[in-house]
Amino acid sequence: MDLPQQPVYAIIPSQGPSIESDRLLLRPVCDSDAEALFAFRSRPEIAEMNHPKEPHKSIEETREWMSTKTFSEGPSDVIGRSFHYAIVDKSFSKTQQRVIGSLSISQVAPFPEIGYAVHPDAWGKGIATEALQLLLKMWWDLPRRTAEGDSAHPVEVEKVFALCEKRNRGSCRVLEKCGFKVVGDYQHEQDELYIFALDRS
Repeated sequence: MDLPQQPVYAIIPSQGPSIESDRLLLRPVCDSDAEALFAFRSRPEIAEMNHPKEPHKSIEETREWMSTKTFSEGPSDVIGRSFHYAIVDKSFSKTQQRVIGSLSISQVAPFPEIGYAVHPDAWGKGIATEALQLLLKMWWDLPRRTAEGDSAHPVEVEKVFALCEKRNRGSCRVLEKCGFKVVGDYQHEQDELYIFALDRS
């Protein structure tokens, strides 16, 4: 199956909102998060399920990866902006709150795509599911642009998408718990992937 094609309808602010639950805070990633992000992007078990399969070898490499979360394609008003969030564990004191993962709308062209990773020490606690639910709430709450083209013809239902390796059962379960459905298969090099989609309610 070919990859999805859908324009981005969200109007993305220059400084994204933050959101929190009882145990998590999601806030826009900043440069000072590089060391915390490197702590899990350098782990082989994280790299194994993420292209290009190589753990980060330095904080500078993590900073380069962070820079890829800035949109370079899409409507002119989203170029240079991002929707990349740090997952902060609130169980520590204010001065010690820890970044335990990140998630984002990784790209908006040719389709809005979700990406996320959580430190292995935090696996199995429902953190990725909870964080993704928070991110989706922020995304759907953003103001929307009118569709390009003939306004007399309604736009198809707006969606967000995620690509997930078929063997990554943990990540597939996270997406399923958040309401995503498998809509197709895709192969990237040697990776067998599911294409997941979630309709805007």
